[in-house]
Amino acid sequence: MRRVLLPLLLLAFTASCQLRPVNLMAEAENLYLKNQYRESVRVFLQIVDRYPGSKDAEVALLRVGQTFQLNLNNPQNALEYFSRLVSEYPNGEKVVQAREAMAGIYDKNLRDYDKALEQYRLLLDVQGVAEPDKYMIAIGRCYYLKEDYKEAMAAFRSVVEKHPNSKYAAEAEYQIGNCLFVSNKCEDAIRQYNAVLTKYPETKYRNDIILSLGVCMEEKEDYDGALKMYKDIEDKYDNKVLIKRRIEALQTRMKNKHR
Repeated sequence: MRRVLLPLLLLAFTASCQLRPVNLMAEAENLYLKNQYRESVRVFLQIVDRYPGSKDAEVALLRVGQTFQLNLNNPQNALEYFSRLVSEYPNGEKVVQAREAMAGIYDKNLRDYDKALEQYRLLLDVQGVAEPDKYMIAIGRCYYLKEDYKEAMAAFRSVVEKHPNSKYAAEAEYQIGNCLFVSNKCEDAIRQYNAVLTKYPETKYRNDIILSLGVCMEEKEDYDGALKMYKDIEDKYDNKVLIKRRIEALQTRMKNKHR
C-alpha cells in the first residue's frame, strides 16, 4: 500500500507546485516575452481567479491591463482590468500605477479629459504620493485641451507656487503664457513669455515663445518687433515653412502700410 501511495503523493505534490502563483507568473511573463500576448493574459487571469485577494493576483491584474494597453491596442479592455484592480485592491501597492495608466488612457487615447481629471485628482489624494507636481501639470494640460483656460492657468500656477523647483515649473510658466495668448490677452502674454525667457534662457520652449511673441507684436501692429522675432527663429524653428510664410506675409503688410 505504501508503495502505491508514495507515487500518488509525489504526483499530487508536483501538481500543486505547478499551480503555485510564482510558477504561473513565470509562465505568463515568458509568454509575454515571446510576444504571445493573449496567451500571457490567459495565464495572468488564472492567477487572478485562483488566488483572489493575493498580491500576485493584484500584480496579475496590472499586467493584464498593461498588456491590453501597450501590446494589444485595446484601451477599453485595459481600463476594465485597471478599474478592477483599484476596486478590489483599494490599498494595494499597484493602485497608483493602475490609476496613472487609467488617467493616461482617458487623456491620450480616449481624450475624455473629464475622466482623466478625475483620475489625476484621485492620484493627488494618495497620501505621500511621490510626484504630486506631475499630476498637477497633467491637470493643467487637461483643462487647456478642454479650452478651459481659467482653470488651466490656476492649475499651472499651483505648480509654480507649490513646487517652484519642480522639473515641470518651466513648462507651467510657459503654459500660463499660452493660456493668456489664446485668451487674447497679448500684453499679459508678452510679459509672461519674457519672464519665462529671463528665468529659463535655455528652455526648450524658447522658439515657440519667440513665435508667439511675434504673433502678439503683429496684433499690436509692432511689425518691426514681430519681424525681428521671426528672423530670430527663421533657421531654428522646426516648421521652417511656417516661419517663412509668416515673414513673407508680414513683409507684405509692412509694404502696404507704407504705400
